[in-house]
Amino acid sequence: MEVGLHIPQVGPFARRDVIGRFARAAEEAGFDGLWVFDHVVIRKEQGSAYPYSPDGRLGFRPTLDFLEPLTLLAFVAAVTSRIRLGTSVLVLPMRHPVLHAKVLATIDHLSGGRLILGGGVGWWKEEFEVLGVPFERRGKRTEEWLRLVRALWTEEWVQFRGEFYECVDWTCNPKPVNGTIPIWLGGESEGQLRRVGRYADGWLATAKSLPVLEQRFEIARQAARSAGRDASALTLALEGAGVISSETMESTAEHLESLARRGVAHAICLIDPRAYGEAEALIARFGRDYLPRLHAAAAARP
Repeated sequence: MEVGLHIPQVGPFARRDVIGRFARAAEEAGFDGLWVFDHVVIRKEQGSAYPYSPDGRLGFRPTLDFLEPLTLLAFVAAVTSRIRLGTSVLVLPMRHPVLHAKVLATIDHLSGGRLILGGGVGWWKEEFEVLGVPFERRGKRTEEWLRLVRALWTEEWVQFRGEFYECVDWTCNPKPVNGTIPIWLGGESEGQLRRVGRYADGWLATAKSLPVLEQRFEIARQAARSAGRDASALTLALEGAGVISSETMESTAEHLESLARRGVAHAICLIDPRAYGEAEALIARFGRDYLPRLHAAAAARP
């Protein structure tokens, strides 16, 4: 199993010195990914309920510093050399695909091909509205978004005419280092799982799906088979896989081992924000005492 960490992105620890030390410590300890999440602005009155918390709230004070995710990944790319970089998740239909194909390919180019695009359709209607983007039919726009960015990443001259986007006789360079950028889609709806199978390289599940993880992933795999794609090539990743602190380190490692047995290939964890002051020591300890056995367990899995 690969194990990734969320970068400090919100609040007083979202500073270049802290982030630089955190990112380098994670790479030196053997972690496999550094991850960011996404919002552009935060509303005084939230409005729409956040679907991944019991009370529907985001869970942090809206006036805290919140670093833009792609700018943050570009910074992290410059202070690391091996560890993969990902978004969990970027709200795709809230952004224009032509512009973001360019931005994402540039980060991939400068990082040496380390980028993973974790994408979602979004849940916050009010954030779409303040950006002047329709919230309705965002699933269908996401499908076109994915097709168009793939074309911009892989074709010399793009010939794309869709319902929402048109891009004819344009080229976008540089191309991604490894031919394309892996796309892992987040979201638990059946429609989104079918998009995983038809358009993406993996499913970025959340802990919300743990009771039915294998059954839900099979929806994506069946959609891939129906589309003539290799279902076995889909990656199963999990957001919110565990919290690392001095007290939870052993239990988190045991939980990650159980996830590896269930087929999770990349687990994204969080350093307990209350322990950010000792984050480098926690990262080094987990890397020394637990990561080798997690990597070995994944390698030994049939």
